[in-house]
Amino acid sequence: MPTPHQSLSRPGETVADPSVLVRLPPAGASHDAVRRYSRARRNLLPRTDHVTAVAGGWAHEVVLGSGASIDGVLWCPGERPHPSLEATAARVVHRSGQAFRISERTLARIHPGLTAPALVSVVGLPRWPSRLRSGGGGLVLVADGIEYAGNLGALIRTADACAVDALLLTRATARVTHPKAFAASRGTVLTTPVLEYADVASARADLAAAGFTTYVADPAGATSYRHAGLGAGPTAVVVGSEGEGVADEWRTGLTRVAIPMWGRADSLNVAASAAVLLFEARARSEEVGAAGRRDRPGNPD
Repeated sequence: MPTPHQSLSRPGETVADPSVLVRLPPAGASHDAVRRYSRARRNLLPRTDHVTAVAGGWAHEVVLGSGASIDGVLWCPGERPHPSLEATAARVVHRSGQAFRISERTLARIHPGLTAPALVSVVGLPRWPSRLRSGGGGLVLVADGIEYAGNLGALIRTADACAVDALLLTRATARVTHPKAFAASRGTVLTTPVLEYADVASARADLAAAGFTTYVADPAGATSYRHAGLGAGPTAVVVGSEGEGVADEWRTGLTRVAIPMWGRADSLNVAASAAVLLFEARARSEEVGAAGRRDRPGNPD
C-alpha cells in the first residue's frame, strides 16, 4: 500500500507534467464540480451515481493503481510546495475527465479540516455483476444488516486480505459509496467485488446454486469454528450487524459457528469476527489443496 503523499510511477504509465496544475481553471464554491464533491463527501449523491469522494495522496495512488474512473478533480495548491503530492495530482488530472483549481477558503467549506496543498476528487466505483455466479473460487463473505460505513470498509479490507471471490451484502444500510468505507477499506473497495442483495432468500439461493456450504457466525452457535469444516470445500461465511447479529432467515437450516471468548467480552467486532473465520477457512482450504496435490500419482510424499 502506498504511503501517504508518495508518488509512484509504474511501467508504461504516463508521467504527467506538474506544471499542468498551474493552468487549471479556477472554480468557486458554487461551481458544479465543487458542489458535486461536497455532496459526495457527505454521501448525499444518489445511489445510482455509484461514486465516492477521495482525498489525499495515498488514496489517489490507490485510485491510479486500480484503474478506476475519475469523474472530477479539485486541486488546492496552498502556499507551501509539496513535490510528491504535486506529481500525484498531475497524474490524476491527466486521467480525469475534468479538473479545477480551488482556493483554501473553498477547500475549508467543502472539506473541513483538510489543509492545502490538497487533492480531492470524485471517483467511480466498479459495477460488479448483480448476482453471484457459479464456477468461481471457493470463499465468499456475506455481511448482513451492516449499519456503519467504517465497519463495511473494514469488512471489505478483510475480504481483500483473504482474497475472497466476493462480498455479498444483505439488508445493508451502510453504503459502499460512503467515503468512510473507502478510507476504512484502504481503497480495496475499488478492487473487491461487492454484490448487494435485496433480500436474504435471493442470496441464499445463489450461494446454494453455486455450490457453497454456508456457515453463520453466531455467538450462541453450538459448533466451534475450529471444528465446523470451514474451507473444506466452497465456503460462505455470514456475519451479522453490530447490534442484532444475523437475520433469522440466515439461521434456519445452516451451520452456526461460534468463536470462543476467553475474556470478559461476549463477542468480537464484526470485522474481527470475519477475519477470524475467513483466515480459518483460507488456511483449511490450503491444507486440503496441498493434501490433494500430494495424493496425485507421481507426486512425492
